Amino acid sequence: MAVGETDRKKQRQYFSQQFQNRMRRPRSYPPLGASQARERTVYKLFMESFRDTSAVIWKSTFVPSEIIYALGAVPLYIESFSAVASAVDICPAMLDASEKHGFSRDSCSFLRGVLGASLKGMLPRPDALVSSSYYCDGDPKIFDIFAEKYKKPHFYLQVPFMTDEEWSLDIVAEQLEEITVELARATGRVFSREKLSEIINNSNEACRYFQQAMELRKNVPSPMLGCEAIDYIGSISQLWGSRDFVRISRHLCEELEERVEKGAAAVENEQFRLLWCHLRPYYNDEVFHYLEFQHRAVVAFENINLITWEDMDPQRPFQSLAKKLLTNSGIGSYERMTQWIASLVRDYTIDGVIWMAPWGCRHFNSLSQLVKDGLRKEVDVPFFILDLECIDKRNYSKEQVRTRLDAFIEVLEGRK
Repeated sequence: MAVGETDRKKQRQYFSQQFQNRMRRPRSYPPLGASQARERTVYKLFMESFRDTSAVIWKSTFVPSEIIYALGAVPLYIESFSAVASAVDICPAMLDASEKHGFSRDSCSFLRGVLGASLKGMLPRPDALVSSSYYCDGDPKIFDIFAEKYKKPHFYLQVPFMTDEEWSLDIVAEQLEEITVELARATGRVFSREKLSEIINNSNEACRYFQQAMELRKNVPSPMLGCEAIDYIGSISQLWGSRDFVRISRHLCEELEERVEKGAAAVENEQFRLLWCHLRPYYNDEVFHYLEFQHRAVVAFENINLITWEDMDPQRPFQSLAKKLLTNSGIGSYERMTQWIASLVRDYTIDGVIWMAPWGCRHFNSLSQLVKDGLRKEVDVPFFILDLECIDKRNYSKEQVRTRLDAFIEVLEGRK
């Protein structure tokens, strides 16, 4: 049963308290000011989604938030709800609820977590839902379930596999425009092309700062910890187009410039530089801390923070957004992903690649061995497939994971 309007205040108070608890939790490193601003902004967005006066649009990972901001609505990247819940240790109850409802434990834990939260009445109500066909084929299916539960329309964005074909760009642009118009109708908002052009300009400005910040991470030693940088993905998914993300990206760029100028190292006596592929465990920071603080193996970059697109044309917003979607390294053939990984290895002076393969993520599990084999033809670096869950901590074994990481570090040491 969906949460009644009288319970919204309690919901907001509950999640506000959870956020405050997380912010007070001791950290093993001092976070950058931009990272703290990012956390506060995401918190504010979550709180805004619980307001009765907000138009809330649930979105899957790669649905562009720009079209939602253009309507004056709140974009809620729904999978990030599971990540936040895992970080404050309220996710196990959500996962249990979804499993008791009949959803298999070997499916995506992000989606099972959100489903459990919905069953327990923990989520803000959506006014509309939008999902896309990549990365995850589970998104559209579970969004169908939510659309039925909340009696709200669900719009689906089909992204073609043939990303380089001209007709693919036209198809995606047409879908984006149609979905935006339908979202305006569903939420009672007015769609303005001028407003969308303004939002596109925001994205371009934020992108330039963010890309410059990521370029600064090529510096040796690395000026930023991977355990901090990887958390920008949740913000990126739902903040593109906002003025908040412009400020955050500019702040991050300025801080990293200052650290590089001063010769500040994220990891003292940096020994190895790693490329991390996919997401991370959100229930604790142990894996990254073990690598970066115990082994002095800094995660110099993460493929999810890769900017693959050029400045968008605000006068052609839907075509530009379509092009942005189609340049994503995770769609198309595995050779495409392999080429991107190889270029990152070269650009960031990478000693080894860690590919995290959550067992519920069919997309990245199927790609892992293909990319590993293909990468051998491009660059000579060790490639380690780490079987680890992002959300579900019930299968996590610290000692087992450390043993496997130790073995990988021994390989890197042998090559040194």
